[in-house]
Amino acid sequence: MTIATRQWLFNAFKVSVYTLLVINIFLYLRHGTLNEALDSLGWVLLLGVFEWETRALAAPYVSGFEKAGLWALQIIGYGLAINAARVYFMSAEWLDFANAVLWLLVCATIIYDVFVPGEFGTHEWRVRNAIKICLYVALGGIALWWGLTSDWLDFYDALLWILCFFVIELNIFKHEVELEHAHHPDGADGAA
Repeated sequence: MTIATRQWLFNAFKVSVYTLLVINIFLYLRHGTLNEALDSLGWVLLLGVFEWETRALAAPYVSGFEKAGLWALQIIGYGLAINAARVYFMSAEWLDFANAVLWLLVCATIIYDVFVPGEFGTHEWRVRNAIKICLYVALGGIALWWGLTSDWLDFYDALLWILCFFVIELNIFKHEVELEHAHHPDGADGAA
């Protein structure tokens, strides 16, 4: 399989999963609550920003309009996500609240990756990635619970989100590997 074919398949996968998440907004409107639909909308906006930001981590913003647009989408996305978490807390929907908080923590680690990338293979890099693994395992546990309790829409939605953020993590990892090869072309890892 050629590199171009692999890239095309990967992009088709991303578009398919992202499209399913947009459809989930409407599924939550029909079969869930308005809060769940707005929660999904907020996260779709944030996912779009993360995809945009992590597709070319070293590239500067093309214009002030691009930067302002991304900030506006983030403000709206985080506003919706944090409000949904607040509603889950106020309604004593503890599993939904825990899920929302864990995703906000995942976002914090991704923001750290984007703006303070660190050096590939160092102690700080390993700790940061261990934290992310723990967060994703906890999110997987929540998804599994929803599946075991036959909460199929939340289970399906949780799996889609984990897949989508896996794509974002792949974007970050690809960038880290490229930086490592640029700094150490002879193959020495430079890890502390």
